[in-house]
Amino acid sequence: MKRIFLLAGLLVGSYTASAQVYVSATGGYAWGVPSTKIGEESINGKESVRFGTFGEGVNSQLRVGYFFNKTWGVDVSVGYLHGKDQVVKREVSEKNIAGTPLKATIDGEVIGRGRAFGAALSVTYNFTDNFYGRFGLLTKIGGKTEAIAHSYTTTQQDIPAPIVTILKTVVPALAKVDEGASISSGATIETSYTEDFKGKIPFGTIAALGYNYHIDDHLSIFAELEYMNIAVKRDYSQLRDFKQTFKANLSIGGATRTIEVPLKDLDGFTNDTYNDALRGQVYHKRTNYVEEASKEELENKLNNKKLTEKASYSSLGLNFGIKYTF
Repeated sequence: MKRIFLLAGLLVGSYTASAQVYVSATGGYAWGVPSTKIGEESINGKESVRFGTFGEGVNSQLRVGYFFNKTWGVDVSVGYLHGKDQVVKREVSEKNIAGTPLKATIDGEVIGRGRAFGAALSVTYNFTDNFYGRFGLLTKIGGKTEAIAHSYTTTQQDIPAPIVTILKTVVPALAKVDEGASISSGATIETSYTEDFKGKIPFGTIAALGYNYHIDDHLSIFAELEYMNIAVKRDYSQLRDFKQTFKANLSIGGATRTIEVPLKDLDGFTNDTYNDALRGQVYHKRTNYVEEASKEELENKLNNKKLTEKASYSSLGLNFGIKYTF
């Protein structure tokens, strides 16, 4: 019996001696791989698709790991992604204003970017004293996808006083335009907003190959190539700010003056919705993404439902870090 306890003690002692706890910090840059559809572009009737992922950008990680022996270990990490600004929508087109024959040019774009916190649980394997590999599970624990939109709608001809009177009935904010005034060509409607997209908790995979350079028995530096495969299913989006302004030169009685009229802000939405009659668009403070909806619901612009979609956060990145082993 004593021999059994002695043998068990030797095994535990040797196991504990080879076990190691470490902490590390990394920073690096990730590229969007594989590239998927993130938006569309419409330039004077020519349609195209924009590709990329929201996983591209600068990232940082903090890790805590434990090696059971010289070969196998586990590591838990948390990280933050500061995603690259990417054009997810671009439009240059011509349309009629408020259902009238008056034409205007629309020139606008939407920039998308990821701001995400993630966590991972990985198994680590040391091929040699220097080369290692990691593979495991990945999730997002917070953050959002931001969309920053900015557009100009510019009139192509003068708007005579009788038509201005009609437009006032469509857009009450234009009541500030002088009675009997005409609007010169080149008047603009400037629209800008920021929309935050929130997703459901996703799960993906992570893998890395790296090289660890030992400075001494405790401190080392390393470089690694890391792949993350993950996509976030959208849950809802919410407007964080909204501003629309009308700028024009007025002509009345032979005199000309410039005006700037606020048309709408987020506080001015009615029932959390803004029906932009001048440009024929509808904005919602909150849009819910659902997995199924009737055709009538989706075609009704006043309805704040859309079919859900996945936003890819997959990436291939190069990280550099420092590790301390206790």
